[in-house]
Amino acid sequence: MLTVLHSLIRPEAEIEHCAEMYFRGGMPEPDLAGAGFVLPDDLPLSADTFYNGFSVEKWKSLGSISSLFLKVRGRGQFTLELWHHAAEGASSCLQTYTFDETQTRTHEFAITAWPRVAEGMLFLRLKGKRQAVVEQLCFATDASPLMQPKLGVVITHFNRVAYVTRSIARVRKALLSAPQDQQHIDFIVVDNSNTLDPATVEGAQLIPNQNYGGSGGFARGLLYLKDQKHYTHCLFMDDDISCEVESIKRAYAVLSYSPDPKIGLAGVLLDAQKPWLVQEKGAEFHQGLFRPLHQNEEIRSAASLLALETEKGSPVYGGWWFFAFRLDAIDYYPFPFFVRGDDALFGLINRFNVFTLNGIACFSEHFLSKETAHTRYLGFRASLAVFLMEGGGTWTAALKLLSASFLWCALSYRYQSAHAITLALRDVSKGVSFWRQTLTYPPSLKEIEHEQSHGEDAAYFRDHPFLEKAAPEMKFRKLLRAVTLNGHLLPDVLMRKIPAYVGEYTPGLLSSVFLRRQVVYRKYETQNVFEARLDRKIFLEKLCAFAWQALWFTVRYGVLSKDYGKNARALCSEEFWRSVYMQKKA
Repeated sequence: MLTVLHSLIRPEAEIEHCAEMYFRGGMPEPDLAGAGFVLPDDLPLSADTFYNGFSVEKWKSLGSISSLFLKVRGRGQFTLELWHHAAEGASSCLQTYTFDETQTRTHEFAITAWPRVAEGMLFLRLKGKRQAVVEQLCFATDASPLMQPKLGVVITHFNRVAYVTRSIARVRKALLSAPQDQQHIDFIVVDNSNTLDPATVEGAQLIPNQNYGGSGGFARGLLYLKDQKHYTHCLFMDDDISCEVESIKRAYAVLSYSPDPKIGLAGVLLDAQKPWLVQEKGAEFHQGLFRPLHQNEEIRSAASLLALETEKGSPVYGGWWFFAFRLDAIDYYPFPFFVRGDDALFGLINRFNVFTLNGIACFSEHFLSKETAHTRYLGFRASLAVFLMEGGGTWTAALKLLSASFLWCALSYRYQSAHAITLALRDVSKGVSFWRQTLTYPPSLKEIEHEQSHGEDAAYFRDHPFLEKAAPEMKFRKLLRAVTLNGHLLPDVLMRKIPAYVGEYTPGLLSSVFLRRQVVYRKYETQNVFEARLDRKIFLEKLCAFAWQALWFTVRYGVLSKDYGKNARALCSEEFWRSVYMQKKA
């Protein structure tokens, strides 16, 4: 009996996509009578794509898949050619199959080349000849799974009712309607906002919850899985479940054949606005910085897909938009960050071996489009806390990171974002007791004004061209910017009244805003803008406040390092989270 590892798919209706992520040469039409697709007559299609190419080295690295088959269920007449893209770029046809059936039938073909290939990509080229309908086309194996996971998919929800109800309905239709999947995969929705009706998430276990943020929601989901005593694996996912259902199926197959008890399966995060661009494929942590790997690499060409499967850096965690692991591999639960940084620390302290695979992915708005003063506070306090918990760094390294970010915001007139970084430094400097006392919505967020952004139509951007990149700059101008704090020490008479129109992350941003009284910023990949004005008084207030907090952090650094190193992990324990929820019940 064959176990399916990887099915060829066409895009689901609600998923962001471009055609070259699925097939090249055209897109097969959906089979209205079933779940498969119809091949166009005499139009060759190639499946050497992100979702349909089969990554040889990644599947072989599991060490347990000794054989590979091609399983085809369909009717009509068509040909299949099995090809191999080698890592260095050479391509060769390995086998050719002919399918000619008037009635729906299933055929299984052994891939005899499987023992000989070690890397690259296997893929199919398809050509329909007469009313060809493919109901199932997949790579499968007759090797026995190492285990049959009982997978709990934990989704933390907060005030996104429309997203989560629509997503659960889609997943239920595509995944949970199959008896074998119903037995092995369950969905658990932890409702931090208590706004969901159980009837709207039919097919999922709904758990109303106190709002302790994503950290508390996922911790609550872990406690539930452990208490049920029959789950072996967990998959953390965002509450919009913006992924192909096939990604969940492939993840289940990887977990079934992986002998690694510390595997951490991280889904590739793609950009919802530009779905052919990678935001993150695994990530690393170094000197207080979380660094996404493979950032901005594209996935449309075969060459880029082969490069994308090449390990880069040292991935130590995966984001909770899609992260799967064995429950018996957990030494620590999430740290109560509320949001931001919890997934990074969870991966770090549990020492997962991060595994990524082309074709297991989800979509999200770009990180930068969601960045505000509030998220900067949350992100920087998490980064600094992790820096102190993990040890191995100096106070100078921590302050260098914070100072550079503070000045970048303050010198570009985004004083609330600079203030947010100061507050993050202040709160982390209070020690581990601060986190124990602020499990819910962080009080410091009330000290940060909301960014007043608003949408504009396309005509606005035509009338006000936004700078894409700063012009080359003379050394004298750079020096002048430095000694005048990017114009904050210059009189108004030297400042231009006409606003600068720039993207929030335009290269050379500080140069672009220099000598301007006002800046109109465009949010990343959106039609939203916000304004910022030069204010010398506020700038000096924020600068002095940051300098004071930096001095206090430096004085207390030795004490803080010991405190976080010794006491912080107690807040990542199962016992801690059980005590939190027991107090809630009481």
